[in-house]
Amino acid sequence: MRIKLSLIVFVAAALISCESQPTVNTISGKITNTEEESISLIGYNNGIPDTLRKAALDPRGSFSLEFEGGRPDFYTLALSEEKSLILILDSTNTDVEIEGDASKLREMYTISGSTESERLRDLLVNTSTYEKKLDSLMIALRSSAAAGEGEKRAKLGNSYNETRQAYRDYLIDFINNDPGKLANFTALQRLDMKSDLKHFITVRDALSLKLQGNYFLDNLTDQIAKMENQARLENLLDPGTMAPEIALPNPNGDIVKLSDLKGDYVLIDFWASWCKPCRMENPNVVRMYKKYANENFEIFGVSLDRNKEKWLEAIEKDKLEWPQVSDLKFWQSAAAELYNVKSIPFTVLIDPDGQVIATGLRGAALERKLDEIFNT
Repeated sequence: MRIKLSLIVFVAAALISCESQPTVNTISGKITNTEEESISLIGYNNGIPDTLRKAALDPRGSFSLEFEGGRPDFYTLALSEEKSLILILDSTNTDVEIEGDASKLREMYTISGSTESERLRDLLVNTSTYEKKLDSLMIALRSSAAAGEGEKRAKLGNSYNETRQAYRDYLIDFINNDPGKLANFTALQRLDMKSDLKHFITVRDALSLKLQGNYFLDNLTDQIAKMENQARLENLLDPGTMAPEIALPNPNGDIVKLSDLKGDYVLIDFWASWCKPCRMENPNVVRMYKKYANENFEIFGVSLDRNKEKWLEAIEKDKLEWPQVSDLKFWQSAAAELYNVKSIPFTVLIDPDGQVIATGLRGAALERKLDEIFNT
């Protein structure tokens, strides 16, 4: 029994010793023109800075510190809050060397031993060049505008726009050159997610397996999801798209569906008894309803009320004779959320097949569109 137990302990110890151990890496270098006496390596725990190591600087500014390498991630090497460098390190970076001048640390430093950090350095140096040029052009533009120098201002404006475009092209080329690198996070920060969404998606997809569970990737993924949802909502009611189904209770509590009106041109009218602009528009909507009563035209009122009595009083007072529905949930109305309604009155005109014709029609614009449909 003792022999068997000893064997088990030996095997267990052997297995433990065979498990991958954290790689101890070294960062060393020299930072000149600094009054600081130490330098720190900062990591990030769910985006929160965490000082991992601290090393003293000798009189010449030389230093050396060790860190445990793992998956690729962002780090900051800092003399102070104002004087710091961003690094990208992993377990392969066994011997990283850095040299720089503290008086202009982010502009003049060299790094070796970390391909990702070298790539990031090149990006930061180049973006700094573009940004300084843009700042200089903007100052000159403002000066020429104040002096009334129209021709000079026009030339400067062209130069500014050309530089902005060149800057954007550089960032996109940088990303496309190697989408699976962490430095692309920094490039994305200088692009507009709405207009450059596909490049954000390219980086997300290229890094999804390598960095699964990484804070920065998770944050990027969340931002992209929100932007994609926003784009979906913005395009939801484009002309030619199918209007989403609405099925809500009428004043009697019976469920009425928008699709019940298929075959008619339908004006979906989002309103509420408490909405003064809605109440002011109602007479015009009533007039349009009566004008085309003998045509295949219907109105589908969707109220954002929360008080049933006030809703019913407004229907009667304003003489709204068309179908009315509401879940009495105010701005949390299921239909309002589905149609991304941000303000009322809000209208959506759909054709007999349920396809969107136009949105936001009110007053004279509504009358012109209905005249165009029924009088041509």
